[in-house]
Amino acid sequence: MKEAMQARIYGDSVMKGTVIDRAYRYHALMEEYLTKFREKFSIETENRSRFGITVDKGYSLLRQDLDQGVACDYALVEFGGNDCNFKWNEISVLPESEHEPLTRLSHFKETYHSMVRDLKRANIQPVLMTLPPIDAERYLAFLGRNGNDPKQILRWLGDVQRIYRFHESYSNAIVRIAEETGCPLVDVRSYFLDQPRFRDLICIDGVHPSEAGYKLIFQAFTDFISNNPAAAC
Repeated sequence: MKEAMQARIYGDSVMKGTVIDRAYRYHALMEEYLTKFREKFSIETENRSRFGITVDKGYSLLRQDLDQGVACDYALVEFGGNDCNFKWNEISVLPESEHEPLTRLSHFKETYHSMVRDLKRANIQPVLMTLPPIDAERYLAFLGRNGNDPKQILRWLGDVQRIYRFHESYSNAIVRIAEETGCPLVDVRSYFLDQPRFRDLICIDGVHPSEAGYKLIFQAFTDFISNNPAAAC
């Protein structure tokens, strides 16, 4: 019996497996898929993903692990969904002002490069993934549920799909980083966009994958491993 590969996941609520139900309660279901992954590919995973964190916090967590001598074969890195977010409560009050994302794109790219560099120096293979798409209209409505003024936010945005495009720019940056660093890339986003009704794959908050969406993410990783058998050896 071959020895199991060891992998760690550094990500936000997406790789935590977060879904939101019709009562707007959050649940996590990633462990179910990690169990399937272990059974199918003999890959043991430790999930270090955290709800709501940005790439800076993820990098800090990674540095702590590396400083403690963590040993694994692979590390999946997934950030961007919170980094591209804004302080919507401030925008709702001051739509005429300039507002910055939680992490500027230039800093996001620099930090991703640093994570990849540090992992390689520790002889851990980084694996990157594109971001599942969001539903901008649902997300704007969700922001309104949290006491924000959607009309004021839309006034600042110009059009609601600016939310989608800005989120997409962070996913596109990850693609370029994978190309620049030679890291394997799991193109989760394409799996979603190839579906005729991809909105069914996104929760009512507009940003988290639905249960069907997580099944598709699992399929993307299954296909990736199947097409790259050396990764499961």
